[in-house]
Amino acid sequence: MFYGARSCAPLGVGFIVGLIICILTSTSTVLPILDSSGYSLCRNHVKRSVKNFIDVSGPWKVNVRKAPVIRVSNDPSTDSKQVTRSRFAATELGIREKVMVIVLGQSSLSVALNSTIGRFVPKIHLFVEESRIDVDISTLADNLSPYRPNGQHAHVHVLNTLFNKSFYEHYDWFVFVPDTTYINPFRLMEFVNRRNFYNFKAYEHNRVYYIYRQRHVCASIVASSDEKAFETCIHRATNVTCTQDEAYQWWKTDDHSEEGLAIHDRINYFSSVHGFNQSMTVSKLLSDADISALHNHFLEVEKVRINGEINEITVQLDNIAKTIPHSSTWPKGLPPVSKPPNRYQVPFWEYFTETEIFKIESNQNIHPLVGNDALDVREIVTSARQLIEKNNSEMEFVRLRNGYRLFNAMRGMEYIVDLEYHTIEGSIFTKRVHLCRPIQHSQLVPNVPYVKEDTDITLVIPVGLSEDVVPARSLLVRHLRLCKSSISQIDSRRTRLVIAVRGISALNVRQLSNDLIELKKRCKSMQTETALLLLKPNVELMVQIAAMDEAIDHYGQQTVYVLLSPYADYQREFLDRIRINSIRHFQVFIPIPFAEFSPKIIEADHLLSLQSNNTTKIFPETLGDRIHRLSKEPTPLSDFTRPIVVHKNNGLFDTNDFSSISMYGVDYVNMRPRLLQKLIDGELVLDLSTMFMGQTDIHVLRAIEPSLKLRYHSRSCPSLLTNIDFARCFASQKQTIGSKAQLANLVFNDLEDLSVFGK
Repeated sequence: MFYGARSCAPLGVGFIVGLIICILTSTSTVLPILDSSGYSLCRNHVKRSVKNFIDVSGPWKVNVRKAPVIRVSNDPSTDSKQVTRSRFAATELGIREKVMVIVLGQSSLSVALNSTIGRFVPKIHLFVEESRIDVDISTLADNLSPYRPNGQHAHVHVLNTLFNKSFYEHYDWFVFVPDTTYINPFRLMEFVNRRNFYNFKAYEHNRVYYIYRQRHVCASIVASSDEKAFETCIHRATNVTCTQDEAYQWWKTDDHSEEGLAIHDRINYFSSVHGFNQSMTVSKLLSDADISALHNHFLEVEKVRINGEINEITVQLDNIAKTIPHSSTWPKGLPPVSKPPNRYQVPFWEYFTETEIFKIESNQNIHPLVGNDALDVREIVTSARQLIEKNNSEMEFVRLRNGYRLFNAMRGMEYIVDLEYHTIEGSIFTKRVHLCRPIQHSQLVPNVPYVKEDTDITLVIPVGLSEDVVPARSLLVRHLRLCKSSISQIDSRRTRLVIAVRGISALNVRQLSNDLIELKKRCKSMQTETALLLLKPNVELMVQIAAMDEAIDHYGQQTVYVLLSPYADYQREFLDRIRINSIRHFQVFIPIPFAEFSPKIIEADHLLSLQSNNTTKIFPETLGDRIHRLSKEPTPLSDFTRPIVVHKNNGLFDTNDFSSISMYGVDYVNMRPRLLQKLIDGELVLDLSTMFMGQTDIHVLRAIEPSLKLRYHSRSCPSLLTNIDFARCFASQKQTIGSKAQLANLVFNDLEDLSVFGK
């Protein structure tokens, strides 16, 4: 074998095969590859003629392909969608703010002007030389533009800043005033609002923009003051002269004053001079007291003007209402009483007398007329008597016969009152009066903090009695079921479940501890952590307070704590609403749970029928016997794990229950001294809601929560509770026994049995 034969053999074989193919196809019509002599590299003995290139193409043109138009199809099966660019309506329509007030500041008077007129104009902006900025002026960082003179007048820097920040695109009018001049914001807004912008807005805006474009002609102006230099700049840039509108007054105190007196000492004198109250500007200011006095004066002038317009409109409404039948409404300006659209939406009126009121409730109708209800009725009766006795002084009032009231969200509280009067002749007749208490003040909660739903929460369940052990263990079983139902949804938010125990046996503590350990092992989809806290045996402190104190000491103040009853039954939606409604330093969440009725009352017929089948009745059974026999029926333990259906026959939303509360730990720590003070004073409270009631630092949100249910349990109401807490506890105790129909069923069935035996 020759050296390199293995590498060169394939190359040689390929060359020979290619040469053979070239010879065999030399007579084909394929254009050959030419060398420099015009012959093919695959030579043959026939000389070929060289073909000349002939351009057979015609005139050409450029075809521009249009971009494909994406159309929106109504067919949901198509995937084509049109992308729409979001736009601001103000930008597209050219809508701008009315006016921008520019203050040329030199002292702390700029701060006073900003705090007074800044609330009544769309925008106020201050231009102050850097050397004149002190501590007070530096606080106005949002609407402050400092500048360095560099040998130029102030208007040069002002125009450059307005142009660089594109202020001319956002405002229709600009008002330039020094800080020694007070500008009346009410007259200023009247001025800009009464101008015919449809005819002149584009022209005036072009003038302002023209000043910006021609501001270079103002750089070399030399004048005695910045105001004079600015006026010369306007003349040069726009070629117009300044004129004064005769409809508006420009007040200068030097022309109408006594020497040596400040403006705030001469307000009464100025107000007596004709034209001062309609002034748009007042100068020359000397102190912050001048600005405060002028602003308070013009506020009173504006109030008087608005009240006059209101009275004038009221008279006009009365005159118009007389010409249109059935068009007058009372009170004036409120919508008339609306008729119900159908019989299913007829509003329910509350009936009241001098001693009782009948409210629309599912379990209790009649209530004694006391408290705020009594004050409300007393005020209404007084107003009704004034209307009736205004023109009939000979009648003698006897009593309130009856009345009705209804809350209308549009009008307020509606009243219909029937009053009895005694005439001189001795006859008694009734007068009916329709009254309305309008909603005079409504307030929106401003600046609500932004809340995210990724907050970790800690559920705290206090167990202070041996009777609470079984419900608490059942709660852990229900939480495990909640985890298994959402095993496909891995939740990255941490949920910590803490049971705080006090006053129970060691066996019960061991059982709860084992249940918590097992729950943590099997409930990983909800990132559940568990813990058992042993509370100190301090019986003087409520178990709820002791549990919250111990939990916050362990896990800190910067997390959300949810205090729950051992009888609570909750769903995942409840935990999500806790994260939304609990806001640090702003709001606590006290949900209204669905309280279950007594299972014995709900299933009374079934339980009593079972007992009746096992015993023979010789004598008719009384109501007391039936209730005594029903009380002996044990409640099975499985009742704690069965689902509760939100239905009127199974329970009600207990508005008197405050046992469940959600809050941040720091808010609890801040409000805890208020609760301890009541305990020190010897008061026994029912729950932790007392610490958040009656104060304005933190809002309290009360809302119906269908995802939170309370298992039925016996509620004890100690006599040492405060009057308000005892009333709430007693009302909750009565309402959660059963509905009126279920309780009455025991009585009516008993009467039916008696009638059968009587026959």
